[in-house]
Amino acid sequence: MSIEQKEPRAQTQSAATQRRYRTLAVVKQEAITRVEKPLEDSVFVWPHLLVREFFAATIVTVMVTLLALQINAPLEAPANPNVTPNPAKAPWYFLGLQELLHYFPPTTGGVLVPGLVLTALAVLPYIDRNPSRAYADRKVAIITFTMFLIFWAVVTLAGSFFRGPGWLWVWPWVHMFFNL
Repeated sequence: MSIEQKEPRAQTQSAATQRRYRTLAVVKQEAITRVEKPLEDSVFVWPHLLVREFFAATIVTVMVTLLALQINAPLEAPANPNVTPNPAKAPWYFLGLQELLHYFPPTTGGVLVPGLVLTALAVLPYIDRNPSRAYADRKVAIITFTMFLIFWAVVTLAGSFFRGPGWLWVWPWVHMFFNL
């Protein structure tokens, strides 16, 4: 094979590799079906939705600011490491866990029970594989999550309002040991 014969083949290969095809250029026009979406099914984001969201955010910000100006929420005295408050309570979102630690050993109440609850909630969609979105058809999921929610609400409220000095049971109408 001579040099002249090799050159045209190299030129055609480079031209073929440089040519780019679009997917729509390959598909014939008759194969494409146009589906026009009705205008009622469209949601316009700009400016209609964003203007509404901006006004909603502004109203919420103004309401929270006015509420903050009306409610007196003073800071407590600076923390003194020599004086521990009695009862020493965790923040409200950990009071349910602190209440569980009162009833169970630390490994059980602090690791196993919350871990098993979270694992059960994570596995629940795989157990209840009902594709329906109607409330009447999702009884297993709704009952399970409601039981979880009630359990944590009761435990958190018990730790918040019914625990006094030494973490002893105290009725809220006798004395309130909870600061809002």
